[in-house]
Amino acid sequence: MQRIVNWVIKHHKAVLIIFILLTVVAGILMLQVKVNYNLQDYLPEDVPSTKALHEMEKSYDFSIPNARAAFPIDSLQEALLIKEKLKASKGITQVLWLDDSVDLTVPLELQDQDTVEAFYTGEKALFQLTAETENAVDVLDGIYQIDPEVAVSGQLIDYANAQSAIQSEMIKIVIVMVPLVLIILIIGTHSWLEPFIFMLTIGVGIVLNMGTNIFFGGVSFITQAVSAVLQLAVSMDYAIFLLNRFNENRKKGYEIETAMAMAMQKSITAIASSALTTVFGFLALIFMRFRIGADLGIVMAKGIVLSFLSVMIFMPTVLLALYKLIDKTTHKSFLPDFKFLGKLVNKVKFPLLFIALIVAVPGFRGSRANRFIYGMGGLPTGSKMEQDKVVIEEEFGVQQQMALLVPKGNIQKELKIQNDLENTNNVLSVISYVNTVDKAIPLEVIDDQALEMIVSDDYTQFIITGEVASEGEASFELVERVRQIGEEAYGDQCHLVGENAVMLDMKKTIEADDIVVNGLAILAIGLVIMFAFRSLSLPLILVLTIEIAIWINLSIPYFTGSSLSYIGYLIISTVQLGATVDYAILYTEHYLDNRVKFHKRNALIQSVRESVPSLLPPALILTLAGFALNYTSTLSIVQELGLVLGRGAILSLFMVIFILPGLLYLFDKIIEKTSYKRTFLRKDQLEIKEQINESELNTEQDSVN
Repeated sequence: MQRIVNWVIKHHKAVLIIFILLTVVAGILMLQVKVNYNLQDYLPEDVPSTKALHEMEKSYDFSIPNARAAFPIDSLQEALLIKEKLKASKGITQVLWLDDSVDLTVPLELQDQDTVEAFYTGEKALFQLTAETENAVDVLDGIYQIDPEVAVSGQLIDYANAQSAIQSEMIKIVIVMVPLVLIILIIGTHSWLEPFIFMLTIGVGIVLNMGTNIFFGGVSFITQAVSAVLQLAVSMDYAIFLLNRFNENRKKGYEIETAMAMAMQKSITAIASSALTTVFGFLALIFMRFRIGADLGIVMAKGIVLSFLSVMIFMPTVLLALYKLIDKTTHKSFLPDFKFLGKLVNKVKFPLLFIALIVAVPGFRGSRANRFIYGMGGLPTGSKMEQDKVVIEEEFGVQQQMALLVPKGNIQKELKIQNDLENTNNVLSVISYVNTVDKAIPLEVIDDQALEMIVSDDYTQFIITGEVASEGEASFELVERVRQIGEEAYGDQCHLVGENAVMLDMKKTIEADDIVVNGLAILAIGLVIMFAFRSLSLPLILVLTIEIAIWINLSIPYFTGSSLSYIGYLIISTVQLGATVDYAILYTEHYLDNRVKFHKRNALIQSVRESVPSLLPPALILTLAGFALNYTSTLSIVQELGLVLGRGAILSLFMVIFILPGLLYLFDKIIEKTSYKRTFLRKDQLEIKEQINESELNTEQDSVN
């Protein structure tokens, strides 16, 4: 390590140039990284909906409808004309309307009214569209060009919203975040220039991380939306810690390069331990079967490593180049002496500890009893997208399209399935071979074009419109019932495709991830703490402190009656632990050091006084990062993730400042006995020390007299 430090210091100008060049290259690559907006792509290959989609892609040239478009019309002929325009629109591969379900030569009054009203009200016609989603914004614009008054809803809208949001909101987040972070750093540092060096250092790590994502082929839209903000928030304390060490060494009179070398050597263990807990928190997400966890986990773990390298290698070169300018821009600390806070914590430690332990029980139960959402969530409040969705649902009701694929050729089984589906609750219409053509006519003599939507070489398709949302109890019950109908006739040879089928499989998959992901995160972080402090009890105390904050945080939606994204729930469960356990580690380090010099009461007070100035900046930055995501993003899933993250950072900070001191005080003797070669100052030793100090003071007074 000494040789690496000396090399970096000696060649700091060359290192600075190399980092600048790498950052430029990474910045160019960053713009080429593909973003995936389809959550279904992250489901395991062995779940039913994934298998079903693969079979559909092999057998048909198009998939089930993923959008609904309601056009104002004056006649059935106008509706048929719009249908042809939609078919010709770029990115539209299939259009279904009333004429695909009923014979329009028969008066509509004689047709099944539920089926008619699902597509036609007399003033509006609702078309079910299968649209390409890679360029959802362009496809949506093409639909609007047919008639600006059209209302569109469905997956296409979700993808268009996500794509436009990711492309436009990154700058918005930076505009909101940067000034607020700079204000926090100015308050917590001693130079007007230091905050800009911090932002530059972590900014380099972020660009390197986002640029190297190109080697993964692409990232999810959730990762793209939150990774930069998270990386900034959870790694800023590394830079603060190194700078504090450097400034301490300079105050002791060391030369610039010597002071930096000593700072790098002394701080690397603490920074590496802090980074390691965060890395393990993110790496635990890799073990989610729902692979969006691995997508975010790998990118964020890589980001923490790159931030660590940026702080330990790039930042020293910047400080060495700009130290004279830093000296000229120094100012007094704006933070108060927190001794008063230490005394307050000492007075209220047991009442607060008692309250925290009581609140932890309903917090734990509430966090496990939330009503979860498994998809993208809602649309931006007040947007045209949201208004269109409301209009369509008011006119035509809530609808969801599914496709049941069964082996073709058995007309009797298909007739039974058709009958069973039509008599299933919440099924509005069913389009299939047996209700579209005359069953007496052999397949071989029917025009291929008339059948290509329904029949393939291997399968016959039932296109089902259900009066349900994309997720929820009724929707999931319909999926289970349709699967049951297919399996009763064909066993495991049938397949069901649909957004609600994907949501059900997603629900089953990620709920199974809960215990594994959280368990691994707790175990890995606990082991890091155990080896760092060489203690058996401290991992339990520190992890419990943060876990209580997590339980309270995740129980708030339950007690307020709101829903919670399950993806966000799992991510926060690990990220809040990995990112904020550092606060507990920092306070504990101060407490253990002070326990050698003071009684546990004074050690508690002094530790609060010493650690809070270092805890506040990163905690406030993480809080602001979360709230900035919540404020700037138009994606419900990202908004919610930001809100829970910001709230979690505040709760973790509160637990570390007000609850952890009480736990360390209460279990002081147990900590000493369960830690390797750790001896605390005993009461009798304290009395002897005080007597010596008093004797020395008396001697000094006698000499003065």
